[in-house]
Amino acid sequence: MISRSRGDHFINLNMRFFLYIWLVICIATPVVAATIERVVVQGSGFTRESAIGYTEENAVTRVMEKYARAEALNINRTKIRYRILDRSASYLDSFTILTLYVDEEGAHHITAEARVSLDRLLTSLRNLNVDVKMWAPGPDQAIEGRRGAGRGRFLAINHQPQ
Repeated sequence: MISRSRGDHFINLNMRFFLYIWLVICIATPVVAATIERVVVQGSGFTRESAIGYTEENAVTRVMEKYARAEALNINRTKIRYRILDRSASYLDSFTILTLYVDEEGAHHITAEARVSLDRLLTSLRNLNVDVKMWAPGPDQAIEGRRGAGRGRFLAINHQPQ
């Protein structure tokens, strides 16, 4: 018969305790998966703030042009301007200025890397009834105002009669 000392029992309890804590942390930690599009864009303005705003708008515009139909963007140009582009910063997960310089006329020029949230952007475009090229939703896209509705199914593209 093998006898164990109190020290072995104590070590065994500590290992179990840390194993349980580790499992709770791993299980309780939510998995966040968002669809992000990374773009490098340029912009300029008379002030640093206006140059940053214009560069953020360029980032969102570039991603929109990639994932939405050109005709739909053209038709809904005014709604997109006021509902999406004026709030460009809200669609960015990160915005990193790579270069910034002021020319001899005082204009600020920026090159930046932006990480645009496709989920939020495509949800906003769909809410404006803009045709998008992406068929299935990402994890944070709301379809017809319901978060995650239609997951795993093909979605009909919104069609506007001309």
